[in-house]
Amino acid sequence: MKKNILIASLSIVFSSIFFVINDAIINYLSSINITFYHFIFYGTPAYLSVPLFLLIKGNLKRNLRCEDYRIPMIRGIIFAPMPFITFVSLKNITLPEFTTLNMAAPLFGAIYAIIFLNEKLNRYIYISLAFGFSGVLLVIQPGFETFNIYFLVTLFGVILITTTTTIVNKFNNVTTTLGYFMYGGFFIHIISLILFIWDPIKVNFYVFILITIASILINIALLLVTLAFKTAQNHYSSVFCLVYLQIVWSVLIGLFIFNEYLNLFAISGALLIVMSGIFSIPAQYKQIDE
Repeated sequence: MKKNILIASLSIVFSSIFFVINDAIINYLSSINITFYHFIFYGTPAYLSVPLFLLIKGNLKRNLRCEDYRIPMIRGIIFAPMPFITFVSLKNITLPEFTTLNMAAPLFGAIYAIIFLNEKLNRYIYISLAFGFSGVLLVIQPGFETFNIYFLVTLFGVILITTTTTIVNKFNNVTTTLGYFMYGGFFIHIISLILFIWDPIKVNFYVFILITIASILINIALLLVTLAFKTAQNHYSSVFCLVYLQIVWSVLIGLFIFNEYLNLFAISGALLIVMSGIFSIPAQYKQIDE
């Protein structure tokens, strides 16, 4: 069990880095009017490389086989709006704000863990959730002059992505990690292909390279997240808290590349969220002991 927790935790750590780099690139692309379906279309080779590799190895059919095909298909439909939400949000709020708001995911994850996964939360998880929720409120600042409706759009995306990871954790035996990955990207790639045909755009070599890099990183990150929550099993809520590491990478990239700053309230909120992540570590050990 400890080996599974270690694999899940390391997967979350590395995926957090890849997610933030991808978001940083999208932050730039959205400013030059690249839409989500242009991004997905030009990034399709990165996604198709997985089934192509499996086909060459002769393992494609085994990884596409499911005990219940409805589960990965429903998960794919739920995930489909995520690229649109990411592009729209990053066009209207800063990268640090976007990443910090995404740190609400462990809060929803804990709720899902109680309701759908029958996990018993320990006092460290409750402390982690309290810090995290307070931090998110300080970042959103409802009623303050800096409030932006796209904060709520981002939070809706958080609910969607948390739902997909909960499905993977609860139905971890339905298909393989690669199976969940391939089914998860099917609908959004079909939708993006149709929209690209309707509104095509030619990008220069620099933009194409950026899209390719971001597509490779986001697909690896999604694969790692799927692996993490498929492996975590009964430790979903405590492992989820590790996504708070994205705050560190996002603030650094936002500061040094995009010259984006969080105000004093948001910085305070970010610190509370980081504290929430720190308390997730003893929460994992407590769950392992139990």
